[in-house]
Amino acid sequence: MKHTCPCCGYKTLDEKPPGTYEICGICFWEDDEVQYRNPDYEGGANAVSLRQARGNFMKMGACDKDSLPFARKPNNEDRRDLKWKVLQERHPVDKQTRKE
Repeated sequence: MKHTCPCCGYKTLDEKPPGTYEICGICFWEDDEVQYRNPDYEGGANAVSLRQARGNFMKMGACDKDSLPFARKPNNEDRRDLKWKVLQERHPVDKQTRKE
């Protein structure tokens, strides 16, 4: 049984995330427990945050630009987890509309 990659949502990992440090064969994301629990954390096993990586995958098919040569397009045998969802982009809080 394959487990869902936190970045692309395809079932590519042999072990259940988070914290396996497996690399997804589709998007080339390295499963990192810190980034899984804090999707805006930049650093650790990956150069970009999980939120950024998901956006990158949707735009270019890899978790980041440097991973493009190693990533691959999903094929007919790949299955995306139906429960997987794209993280919404974070927007800065407008200080004028925020009530204190």
